[in-house]
Amino acid sequence: MEPDTATLIREALALDVDQRALVANTLLASIHDSGNADGVDDTWRIEVAKRLDELRSGTVELIDADEHFARLRASLGT
Repeated sequence: MEPDTATLIREALALDVDQRALVANTLLASIHDSGNADGVDDTWRIEVAKRLDELRSGTVELIDADEHFARLRASLGT
């Protein structure tokens, strides 16, 4: 580890927990975003926002997973 990196880590560890969380999340996001050349994350963000809007507007209804699987088994005759 280079001296500057060691100093940076030591100083980061001296921060309070909220500041460390902010630094950690920012660093992780920068790593994650660097591999997003194809826009997959953006596509998922749009899809999640659309589904949340559908839930909030009442155009779709959540179904309990157990109920869903029971319906699925019934439709398959199992």
